Amino acid sequence: MRRPAPLLLTAALLCSCGGPASRPQAGSDRAEAVRSGERKGRIVSLSDVFFERGGTDTVRFGRLRSGETAVVRFWIANDSPQTTAILSYDRNCGCTTLKFNSEPIAPGDAQRVEMSFDSRGTRGWQLKTLDVTLAGAQRPLRLYAEAEVE
Repeated sequence: MRRPAPLLLTAALLCSCGGPASRPQAGSDRAEAVRSGERKGRIVSLSDVFFERGGTDTVRFGRLRSGETAVVRFWIANDSPQTTAILSYDRNCGCTTLKFNSEPIAPGDAQRVEMSFDSRGTRGWQLKTLDVTLAGAQRPLRLYAEAEVE
Protein backbone atom coordinates (compact mmCIF):
# COMPACT_ATOMS: atom_id res chain seq x y z
CA MET A 1 0.00 0.00 0.00
CA ARG A 2 1.32 3.42 -0.96
CA ARG A 3 1.68 6.08 1.74
CA PRO A 4 0.65 9.71 1.05
CA ALA A 5 3.54 12.11 0.63
CA PRO A 6 4.38 14.19 3.72
CA LEU A 7 3.84 17.38 1.72
CA LEU A 8 0.28 16.34 0.88
CA LEU A 9 -0.45 15.54 4.51
CA THR A 10 0.91 18.90 5.60
CA ALA A 11 -1.18 20.71 2.99
CA ALA A 12 -4.29 18.81 4.05
CA LEU A 13 -3.71 19.76 7.69
CA LEU A 14 -3.10 23.42 6.84
CA CYS A 15 -6.24 23.63 4.71
CA SER A 16 -8.57 21.81 7.06
CA CYS A 17 -10.98 23.73 9.18
CA GLY A 18 -12.80 22.60 12.23
CA GLY A 19 -11.45 21.54 15.56
CA PRO A 20 -12.39 22.94 18.93
CA ALA A 21 -12.38 26.57 17.83
CA SER A 22 -14.95 26.24 15.06
CA ARG A 23 -17.77 24.12 16.43
CA PRO A 24 -20.57 25.94 18.21
CA GLN A 25 -22.13 24.08 21.09
CA ALA A 26 -25.54 22.84 20.01
CA GLY A 27 -27.37 24.04 23.11
CA SER A 28 -25.79 27.45 23.52
CA ASP A 29 -27.94 30.60 23.51
CA ARG A 30 -25.64 32.15 20.92
CA ALA A 31 -26.08 29.20 18.56
CA GLU A 32 -29.85 29.57 18.93
CA ALA A 33 -29.60 33.31 18.24
CA VAL A 34 -27.64 32.61 15.06
CA ARG A 35 -30.17 30.04 13.85
CA SER A 36 -33.02 32.47 14.50
CA GLY A 37 -31.25 35.17 12.47
CA GLU A 38 -30.34 37.49 15.35
CA ARG A 39 -26.63 37.16 14.50
CA LYS A 40 -26.14 36.27 10.88
CA GLY A 41 -22.92 34.99 9.40
CA ARG A 42 -19.96 32.83 10.18
CA ILE A 43 -19.06 31.93 13.76
CA VAL A 44 -15.74 30.88 15.26
CA SER A 45 -16.58 29.29 18.59
CA LEU A 46 -14.18 29.26 21.56
CA SER A 47 -14.92 26.32 23.83
CA ASP A 48 -13.20 25.47 27.11
CA VAL A 49 -11.16 22.91 25.12
CA PHE A 50 -9.81 25.77 22.99
CA PHE A 51 -8.46 27.57 26.07
CA GLU A 52 -6.46 24.44 26.97
CA ARG A 53 -5.27 23.29 23.53
CA GLY A 54 -5.72 26.16 21.10
CA GLY A 55 -7.52 25.83 17.80
CA THR A 56 -7.64 26.75 14.14
CA ASP A 57 -10.19 27.84 11.57
CA THR A 58 -10.11 28.91 7.94
CA VAL A 59 -11.61 32.10 6.52
CA ARG A 60 -12.18 31.67 2.80
CA PHE A 61 -12.14 34.76 0.59
CA GLY A 62 -12.89 32.86 -2.63
CA ARG A 63 -11.74 34.10 -6.04
CA LEU A 64 -10.25 37.59 -6.22
CA ARG A 65 -8.73 39.68 -8.98
CA SER A 66 -5.16 40.79 -8.39
CA GLY A 67 -5.23 44.16 -6.64
CA GLU A 68 -8.64 43.58 -5.03
CA THR A 69 -9.09 43.87 -1.26
CA ALA A 70 -11.72 41.57 0.22
CA VAL A 71 -13.32 41.75 3.66
CA VAL A 72 -15.01 38.94 5.61
CA ARG A 73 -16.99 39.73 8.76
CA PHE A 74 -17.63 37.00 11.30
CA TRP A 75 -18.32 36.38 14.98
CA ILE A 76 -15.91 35.10 17.63
CA ALA A 77 -18.17 33.49 20.21
CA ASN A 78 -17.18 32.60 23.76
CA ASP A 79 -18.72 29.23 24.55
CA SER A 80 -16.48 28.70 27.57
CA PRO A 81 -17.28 29.40 31.24
CA GLN A 82 -14.62 32.15 31.47
CA THR A 83 -14.56 35.71 30.20
CA THR A 84 -11.99 36.44 27.50
CA ALA A 85 -10.90 39.29 25.25
CA ILE A 86 -8.96 39.62 22.03
CA LEU A 87 -5.61 41.08 23.03
CA SER A 88 -3.65 41.19 19.77
CA TYR A 89 -2.77 39.31 16.62
CA ASP A 90 0.33 38.40 14.64
CA ARG A 91 0.35 37.71 10.91
CA ASN A 92 2.75 36.12 8.46
CA CYS A 93 2.02 38.71 5.75
CA GLY A 94 1.17 42.41 5.67
CA CYS A 95 -1.65 41.63 3.24
CA THR A 96 -4.00 40.49 6.03
CA THR A 97 -5.51 42.54 8.85
CA LEU A 98 -7.97 41.91 11.66
CA LYS A 99 -10.23 44.63 13.05
CA PHE A 100 -11.59 43.84 16.51
CA ASN A 101 -12.83 45.38 19.71
CA SER A 102 -10.69 44.70 22.79
CA GLU A 103 -13.67 44.69 25.16
CA PRO A 104 -14.22 41.48 27.18
CA ILE A 105 -16.36 38.73 25.70
CA ALA A 106 -18.51 37.22 28.45
CA PRO A 107 -19.40 33.52 28.50
CA GLY A 108 -22.19 32.91 25.97
CA ASP A 109 -21.57 36.20 24.18
CA ALA A 110 -19.88 36.97 20.85
CA GLN A 111 -17.94 39.78 19.23
CA ARG A 112 -17.98 40.69 15.56
CA VAL A 113 -14.58 40.95 13.87
CA GLU A 114 -13.47 41.85 10.36
CA MET A 115 -10.64 40.19 8.44
CA SER A 116 -9.32 41.72 5.23
CA PHE A 117 -7.04 40.36 2.54
CA ASP A 118 -5.25 42.66 0.07
CA SER A 119 -4.37 40.69 -3.06
CA ARG A 120 -2.00 43.29 -4.54
CA GLY A 121 1.14 41.60 -5.85
CA THR A 122 -0.18 38.05 -5.44
CA ARG A 123 -1.30 35.43 -7.92
CA GLY A 124 -2.61 31.90 -7.56
CA TRP A 125 -3.67 30.09 -4.42
CA GLN A 126 -2.86 32.00 -1.22
CA LEU A 127 -2.82 30.73 2.37
CA LYS A 128 -1.90 33.29 5.04
CA THR A 129 -2.02 32.97 8.84
CA LEU A 130 -3.13 35.21 11.68
CA ASP A 131 -2.49 34.15 15.27
CA VAL A 132 -5.05 35.78 17.56
CA THR A 133 -4.02 36.10 21.22
CA LEU A 134 -6.95 35.82 23.66
CA ALA A 135 -6.96 36.47 27.40
CA GLY A 136 -6.85 33.22 29.37
CA ALA A 137 -5.85 31.03 26.41
CA GLN A 138 -2.65 29.01 26.59
CA ARG A 139 -2.25 29.10 22.79
CA PRO A 140 -3.44 31.52 20.12
CA LEU A 141 -6.37 31.00 17.81
CA ARG A 142 -4.79 30.41 14.39
CA LEU A 143 -6.89 31.76 11.54
CA TYR A 144 -5.97 30.80 7.98
CA ALA A 145 -6.90 33.27 5.23
CA GLU A 146 -7.41 31.41 1.95
CA ALA A 147 -7.93 33.00 -1.47
CA GLU A 148 -7.49 32.24 -5.17
CA VAL A 149 -6.07 35.32 -6.91
CA GLU A 150 -6.50 35.61 -10.68
